[in-house]
Amino acid sequence: MLTTLERADIESITFGGHDSSVTQVRGYQNYDISDKQVLPINNPGHKRPWVDTRVKFEDFNRIFHSVSPKSYADFGSNLGFYVFVCAQEYDIPAVGVDYNMEYIAVCESIKARHSASLATFKHTNLEQWRDGVYEFMTVFNVIHHLYNRTEKYMDMYRLIKDFADKADTILFEVPTEQDSKGHKWTMDTGYTEALFYENALKLFNQVERMPGQTEHRPYYLCVK
Repeated sequence: MLTTLERADIESITFGGHDSSVTQVRGYQNYDISDKQVLPINNPGHKRPWVDTRVKFEDFNRIFHSVSPKSYADFGSNLGFYVFVCAQEYDIPAVGVDYNMEYIAVCESIKARHSASLATFKHTNLEQWRDGVYEFMTVFNVIHHLYNRTEKYMDMYRLIKDFADKADTILFEVPTEQDSKGHKWTMDTGYTEALFYENALKLFNQVERMPGQTEHRPYYLCVK
């Protein structure tokens, strides 16, 4: 059984009763979902400036359509927003992976309520995840945790390789050592953005850095 380090960051899940067609999801990810639409919502306050769902969706949507994949996985899928977007709106099989069972349980309930048959959720971690190869994967804001917190890889090449083995194209969001949380969870470990970039170049044919939501959380689009 996987041990989580903290409770899931969920503020509320509002189903609205038996006659409601929309579920409101609020927390680390914020969105409304119905049987036919998944609507990203701006963060309701100043908390978590690096994960405004509506702002990040604009980046995701642009990159997704440039890749045009036929399969998708989101590692660290949280409350399932990107999985449901791909399954409900882009009409492709989409898998969400998270080591926190609270997130998985909530997503399974949302999936059942809105008949999201193309969405699948897996309760596992990176080292134990055994699956096929996806055309597109997102890895948002978890590299620093995997490096020295939740799975303690402490080896950037091995960490990135475990992702590279599972997808053709990966969009990473990488908290740098200048990011407050990036520094907090990786101080004195040798973790740096440069270390990520150096090892990504060994595993992918193309590695492109792009601005993220904050200065110290850039995206890296990595293509084999």
